[in-house]
Amino acid sequence: MANPELGTKRVCPTTGRKFYDLNKDPIVSPYTGEAFPRTVFEPQAKAGRPAAVEPDDTAPDTAGAEVVSLDDVEAAEEKAEDADDEADINAGEADDTFLEEEVEGDDDVSDLIDGDIEDDEEI
Repeated sequence: MANPELGTKRVCPTTGRKFYDLNKDPIVSPYTGEAFPRTVFEPQAKAGRPAAVEPDDTAPDTAGAEVVSLDDVEAAEEKAEDADDEADINAGEADDTFLEEEVEGDDDVSDLIDGDIEDDEEI
C-alpha cells in the first residue's frame, strides 16, 4: 500500500512517467519541473464529453471503385518481392568494388608467435 504522505500517484502530461504529487498544489513534475494545477489531473465531467457519433446508414459511393480480390493483391506483392530479391542477387554478383584479392602464400604464422617479443611498455 502506498504511503499517504507521498500523496496521489500522477502521470506527467509531458513525459508520461508516473510520480507522486506529495499533496502539493500546484503539482510539480519531478521529471520536467513544470507546475500543473490539480484540474489538469482531475477526470473530465460527463457533461463535458462530446456526444456519441451516430452511425451513418447510407452506403458509400462505390460507383468508380475497382474491386480486387485479396488473392490477386497477395500474388502481386509476392511477385514484387521476388523481383526485388532477384535484383539484389544480381547486383551483388556484379559489384566487387570492396573485395580484396586473395594473396597466394604461406598461411603459417607460427614465426610471428614464437619470434622475439619486445616489451613496448615504458617504465
